Amino acid sequence: MKERPLVTSVSLPEAEAGLWRNHRKEIMSFSERYLKVQMRHKIRRAVTRTYNRRQDTKFCIVTTRFAPTEYDSLHFVAAGLRVSVSLLIYGLIKLWKKPSRRAARRFFSINYWMESAEWSPEAGFIEESITFWRVENPGDPPPIEALIPT
Repeated sequence: MKERPLVTSVSLPEAEAGLWRNHRKEIMSFSERYLKVQMRHKIRRAVTRTYNRRQDTKFCIVTTRFAPTEYDSLHFVAAGLRVSVSLLIYGLIKLWKKPSRRAARRFFSINYWMESAEWSPEAGFIEESITFWRVENPGDPPPIEALIPT
């Protein structure tokens, strides 16, 4: 059964909104690579969330669709860094716009996994993980060990 896309919105600079609307699929093809780069940063705690707002730029809300795994992966990294998903999408667009980055295709695959061990008014314990692996030939399936959570 095919997963239904999740419909949500992101806040983007008006100048980038059209790029996102017209090239979302191609831009998202860089998401694994971009999330790997973002995960080089330290986990942020005891700070407020950072958004992609600037006084000198007009922003607009763009309704968009994500595959559940895309959305969960973005939220996983956003939660760890205490940033908005919109900020990640804006960074992804900036990466996609760089011709040198677009020319160097490095294929990665991603496996997001979550298990809820306890979720009640008394306690909450959620375990999440994200695993990346290099795909030598983009049409090849991932190695089986990459699909099994550790």
